[in-house]
Amino acid sequence: MARLSRNVKKQLIRAGVLLLIFMAALAAYFVVSFQNVEAEFTVYTSMEEPRLPVLYVSMGGREANTLHGYIQDMGSAASGDCITVLPEDRSLDIHIASYGSNVTGLRYEIRSLDLQHFVERTEIADSDIRSEGEELYVSLPIQNLIARDTQYLLTIQVDTAEETLRYYTKIIWPTEDHVSGMMDFVMYFAERTFNYDAARELATYMETSDTADNTDLGEVGIESSFSQLTWGSTDMRLASEPKLTLKVYDGIMSVIEASYIAERTGSTGNPERYNVTEEYTLRQGSERIYLMDYKRSTDQIFDGSKYLFAGKRIDLGINSDGALQDMRSPDGRYIAFRSNRELWCYDEEGRTAVSVFSFRSGVDDGVRAGYDKHDIKILSMEDTGILDFVVYGYMNRGVHEGYNGIAYYRYNFENDILTELFFMPLENTFERIKLELSELCRKGGNDMLYLKQNDSVVAIDLNSLEIVVVASGLMDGAYAVNDLQTKFAWQDGDIFQSKSLRLLDIESGTTRSLHSEPGGYIRVIGFSNDDLIVGYAGAGDVLMINGRAKALPMHSIEIVNGTLGVEKEYSRESVYVDDVRVEGSRIMLTLYRKTEDLQDYEYYGEDTIVSTEAIDTEASSIQDTSDSLKKKVYYVALNNEIRTTRSLEVRAPEQISYENSGRLEIADSRIGRETIIFYAYASGELKLKTRSLSEAIGAVYEDMGYVTDEHGDMIYNRTNRTEVAAIQNPMQAAYQLIIGIDSMTGSKRVEDSRIIILDSFGLTLDQLLYYVYKGIPAAVFREDGSYVLIYGYDNTDIRIYDPQAQDDSGRELRMTREDASQWIFSLGYDSICAVEY
Repeated sequence: MARLSRNVKKQLIRAGVLLLIFMAALAAYFVVSFQNVEAEFTVYTSMEEPRLPVLYVSMGGREANTLHGYIQDMGSAASGDCITVLPEDRSLDIHIASYGSNVTGLRYEIRSLDLQHFVERTEIADSDIRSEGEELYVSLPIQNLIARDTQYLLTIQVDTAEETLRYYTKIIWPTEDHVSGMMDFVMYFAERTFNYDAARELATYMETSDTADNTDLGEVGIESSFSQLTWGSTDMRLASEPKLTLKVYDGIMSVIEASYIAERTGSTGNPERYNVTEEYTLRQGSERIYLMDYKRSTDQIFDGSKYLFAGKRIDLGINSDGALQDMRSPDGRYIAFRSNRELWCYDEEGRTAVSVFSFRSGVDDGVRAGYDKHDIKILSMEDTGILDFVVYGYMNRGVHEGYNGIAYYRYNFENDILTELFFMPLENTFERIKLELSELCRKGGNDMLYLKQNDSVVAIDLNSLEIVVVASGLMDGAYAVNDLQTKFAWQDGDIFQSKSLRLLDIESGTTRSLHSEPGGYIRVIGFSNDDLIVGYAGAGDVLMINGRAKALPMHSIEIVNGTLGVEKEYSRESVYVDDVRVEGSRIMLTLYRKTEDLQDYEYYGEDTIVSTEAIDTEASSIQDTSDSLKKKVYYVALNNEIRTTRSLEVRAPEQISYENSGRLEIADSRIGRETIIFYAYASGELKLKTRSLSEAIGAVYEDMGYVTDEHGDMIYNRTNRTEVAAIQNPMQAAYQLIIGIDSMTGSKRVEDSRIIILDSFGLTLDQLLYYVYKGIPAAVFREDGSYVLIYGYDNTDIRIYDPQAQDDSGRELRMTREDASQWIFSLGYDSICAVEY
């Protein structure tokens, strides 16, 4: 029995040791599991899940151009999102991901981009639609009614049991089809950036510069270092197949967007996920593809995991320019912040973080809920926990799914209810909505919202939802908004012949008027902080160049405060001011004097007005710091330290209330205008909307950008021009240009043709040569008002045709490119050109 007792004792000891080992392993398991559960914990906004089908087109041997459905008729505005290259037989293969929707019919329609010319409408028979579960496949038999190398708008209408949906893409039937090789190049490039050794093949395409910013992985460009291109030391991994969108294509050049998810393991062992968007500008050469420009934007997905809340920080990680915004309540308790198109609010006293608004879903595969053509702007954060904001662009899910527009929301932290105050549908692209809201979208006093859309500024009473049009038909150069969007000034009438202007104080809602001197004109120049800069000119001071008003040199400048009291005045005898620029606290002036004949102005010098007033800026709690692996990272700076996350609550609003939401509409003051509007794009973004061709081209020229008109027709493309071009019969090719010269007051369309006459005043020689390459000579005005035609060029010379020459021997001239550039400069860059679209 004693021997048995010793054996039992040994077994008990062994069992105890094993039990301790098991308990330790179990404890370690729960610690790791808790960390993983915390990292993967995600809250989602309570709204209806996405329900609309998604379409894909077959192009270049792969599926591309993800098309999202619209319930509203977007007209020509939808043509800016993508372009589809048709195969040689014009039969376009479509894949419909129905997501369970019952598709009952399908048809398509083709029109010109301005919608004025109908081409084709075809109904697809049910028997021609092939079904594989929830996936549908069909070929659109586009007829031989379209012209080669001409862009059209294709509208695909899909009938479901509930509604008719519209899907839009531009189409082109090109003479040269290089799209397959270009999309292959993008996939090749994007995938190799995640492999340091394989990426060495990409070095030949980069234009690495010592001046590039290599401290921020949120923005990477063609001039970045090889380390930046390959994600530095982050050990980033490609987590999804890149989704390709062909944004521009004309046979030789293209702009292709690649979007995907990347991921890495953070320093705490938690997974980090990133939205990545790449923009490629490509040009097909005789032997290979050239990368003309490249930009990569990376934004960390903030999911509210508790490990992101530590110390006096909320970690936001890597982010691109413009992805972040914040606003703190006056007492400092609440802070609202936008990260990667999602809105959060944190209560420092209650230690509660709320995912106020996000389209992300725990059910959807991300194609619909993760669509990135929307954004959020925070408008106010009050001490009571009331947060006001707008969501604008395409609505991915919820009651407004399938609409573009602006939705106004109010979140109450105390009762945890998100309320929609109104929805305003807009027949405009997300980029155009965003551009105008960036000029003005501000909540003023007395619950009034002021915003700019469709060239109008409107005031919306958030209590009654009454809309008041403050100003309409706004022209660039005839209005200004200060940096804080608390002041708005605009002229009455023409930009160069205005007799009065008005100043709106957005905080108080007060409007004051300022008038010109008797017989003179007044001009809005801009703002210096809250002070308005205005200029005064005489009626005879308008600079007319070959029948076109080009400037209004001013004899005096005034800086006025909010009550129109004069703070400072600037004037010099017989000296005129033009080209006024505000740079911080300095107002830079370019000075001119009239020539002896009083018909023109000549450069006189520069001068500066220095403001002693401190520059007003809105305080921000979003700070940045340097991380040893991730480089520049962002965080929300808190007032109170978070010592432990055990009591931290992370949630989403329990409900969204639409009960009292109004549906608002604003008139489109652009309708009926003959003036052409130019839209300038570069690096995947809309940079400028203007009526000046030279300003549009100048805004994107260095970034290899392009310019379109309001319908999406290509007006200028820097990357698409051959090294040699010559027009055989200059006078015949320039016929439409010549007959319109005498009546030329601005850019205009030629009736019953596809030609646009362009006021190219201000364009350099290199910029003008694009239009020569496109087949129409450029007319350059001489000092006496006569003109010559540039009709050809090569690497060294420019070919000029002079219609006023007395004999044939003097009509065709040659000039070196350097001499021609100086000659055009001496003539004041005065020219007219044309393009066929």
